[in-house]
Amino acid sequence: MAAVNVRQLLLIKSRLLTMLILRRRQQTRMQRFRRRRRFWVRKIYEEREQKGEFHLLVQELKLHDAEYFFRCFRMSPELYEHLLSLVGPHIQKSTTKMRQPIGPSEQFTVCLRYLVTGDAQVTIGASYRMSPATVGIIINETCNVLWTVLNQEGYIKHPSSEDEWKCIAKDFSDHWNFPNCLGAIDGKHVVLQAPANSGSAYFNYKKTFSIVLMAVCDSNYQFTLVDIGDSGRQSDGSVYNNSHLGYAIENNLLHIPGPRRLPNSDKRLPFVFIGDDAFGLKPHMMKPFPSQNLSMDKRVFNYRLSRARRVIENTFGIAASRFRILRRPIIASVQKVILITKAIVVLHNFLMKTNAINNNNYCPPNFVDRDGPSGFRGGDWRKDNDAIGGLQPMQRLGSNNYSNNAATVRQDYMHYFNNEGQVEWQWQLVNRTVTSRDVSLDE
Repeated sequence: MAAVNVRQLLLIKSRLLTMLILRRRQQTRMQRFRRRRRFWVRKIYEEREQKGEFHLLVQELKLHDAEYFFRCFRMSPELYEHLLSLVGPHIQKSTTKMRQPIGPSEQFTVCLRYLVTGDAQVTIGASYRMSPATVGIIINETCNVLWTVLNQEGYIKHPSSEDEWKCIAKDFSDHWNFPNCLGAIDGKHVVLQAPANSGSAYFNYKKTFSIVLMAVCDSNYQFTLVDIGDSGRQSDGSVYNNSHLGYAIENNLLHIPGPRRLPNSDKRLPFVFIGDDAFGLKPHMMKPFPSQNLSMDKRVFNYRLSRARRVIENTFGIAASRFRILRRPIIASVQKVILITKAIVVLHNFLMKTNAINNNNYCPPNFVDRDGPSGFRGGDWRKDNDAIGGLQPMQRLGSNNYSNNAATVRQDYMHYFNNEGQVEWQWQLVNRTVTSRDVSLDE
């Protein structure tokens, strides 16, 4: 009996010794790979308030050089302070005993610098004397707050009543001579670096990784409806049908008014969205006639539609020109790219609305395309966007098959534009020679 007990004790001791050895090996392995903390904070970060770009250059620009401040942040110092008053309370950090937190103004400036320039987080961190990880956290939080706060303030709000849709249609009729138009629609691939462990989920037919930005804009180059974040892997033909935006339009969930009589005519035609040849022709979606062997009537219709549809092309172009993060593949996670895209969309609307009120130079008159009796003149944003690597067009968003009803609606609009709805200069412009300046963003 005693021999059995001794044997059991020896077995228990052996197991305990084995467990201790394994635990020791594990601790040694963890210590070997654990990065030793050499210091609490880098010396250059300790001098942030004395030598950081925000505390030196940015403050000097605010006081003495508003023009250069605009070039750096796409807004005047006064508008910057107004926007900061909306965003600042939501990014304010509480003070701790260990260190002073980064203030909301500095966080907001870092985020704008990233969106405007597209510089790497390491580069921005070196200029503002903070770690790249801190810069990344600031960008995430600030972009999210910008979308939430400006959305609540109504800077991106889809029309929720028939009267609001009719106001948009009136502006299209007044500005672009296209009545009953509810907006111009288009979609873009927002290119990003290959996400980790994503496989081919975001790999599109252009051999890049992307998310989808589907948008509708009004006649004043402001986004009214956006759908952001669908996987770029989807074929372009299914993007529109699978998007929330497409679902809302196709199922009449947007309180769109019924058919209305056109100006100076007895025709009653439905309200429509206008798109390029990538979209399918439907009673509520107008697209050009295929551009081969067209009659004069069809060429006039195509001219009038493309003239109005160009506002969405300009809207994307202005945003990409002002926020150059969109001019190259974005090096970030998918969720962060979605936040960045949302922030740019809502900032663009905010700056366009304040531009119309205060003429803040975000979009001066020559910055957008002009088209009228004197002909077409490409906007200055086109000179700045010879190649927009971060925004890529979509090829096919709908089927070439269409109903008789859709064809009838397009024929009625064509007849209207060639008769009681004509503009006096359209005849000479449809026969004009296409110049190098008349180049579409999608080409």
